[in-house]
Amino acid sequence: MLALIVIVSHSWPIGGYGDDPQLGDQNLGAWAVAGFFAISGYLISASRQNSATVTDFAVKRLLRIVPGFVAVLLVTAVAIAPVSSAMTGIPYDWASGFGYVIHNVGLVITQPSIAGTLTDVPLPGRWNGALWTIAYEALCYLVIGVLVSIVPRRFLGRTLIVLGLLGTAATTTHVVFDLASDGHFAIRGVRLLTFFFAGAVLHVYQKRVPLHAGLALAAAACLAASMFLGIFQIVAGIPVAYLLMYLAVRLPLARIGSRNDVSYGLYIYGFPVQQLVATALIATPVPLPVYLAVVLVITVPCAWASWLLVERPAMRWGRGLLGRRNRTPSLVEAAR
Repeated sequence: MLALIVIVSHSWPIGGYGDDPQLGDQNLGAWAVAGFFAISGYLISASRQNSATVTDFAVKRLLRIVPGFVAVLLVTAVAIAPVSSAMTGIPYDWASGFGYVIHNVGLVITQPSIAGTLTDVPLPGRWNGALWTIAYEALCYLVIGVLVSIVPRRFLGRTLIVLGLLGTAATTTHVVFDLASDGHFAIRGVRLLTFFFAGAVLHVYQKRVPLHAGLALAAAACLAASMFLGIFQIVAGIPVAYLLMYLAVRLPLARIGSRNDVSYGLYIYGFPVQQLVATALIATPVPLPVYLAVVLVITVPCAWASWLLVERPAMRWGRGLLGRRNRTPSLVEAAR
């Protein structure tokens, strides 16, 4: 649902219908990204604590995001972008397409465009503006992997709370004094880490935090107040995390995505598909609902293909690799 919200939010600027819808001081997509990181903080903390070693954890996490990330770069460079060039009649620059893959494969997007493409669309020059969060996601994995490895478990919750408060203080300072632009790498990282730490805190204290409708309503009220007061980045960490955890348990949606998780594919393929559709509709504008429907008709199969052909096989291979490695006896065990 959050991945779909991001696609909906991006439809306004990419399709030429105006700016993303705003909810207080954040647009709709930013709310969804905050939700991603809060959920991720909860689940990735569980993954690290359930992993025998930090190496096992790192392998599992890298195989969850990197293969799909590399695949969408390749698909964009060898399929989506060339099709857009054919639509406009401009010869495709394969060298620039190759550079798009090579320069971005390290998870940080340093070449957002491919020469000669996306020149006349409403949002020119960017083939996948959603991928900027992946580097921060990997950074969060690194941080929680290190913290769980070096901080005794009885101090982990308090450590996460302190780090979350420090992140909130840094965010507050930025908001109040406008010390850096919103696009600053460090500021973005601190903001997203704050939501990630909120989810991680709830995981650490999951047995002590009650699942209560009253708390969910309080969290919703806090978010509504932050929306109207323009202080979402300062106060929304724990409320977002708690409300999403509550809804995840209470809503009758547990089976959705339990076996086939297309959320990552929706998120990473939505933006390039939207740019492709925008290219196709330059000469024939359509209403926003029609544009969005066309985008989803193309994106959903791409997400399924990403899951079935890339993400799931990579995760299965990783589990097999870790299983074989963990079953390999040491010399002492073999002697015994």
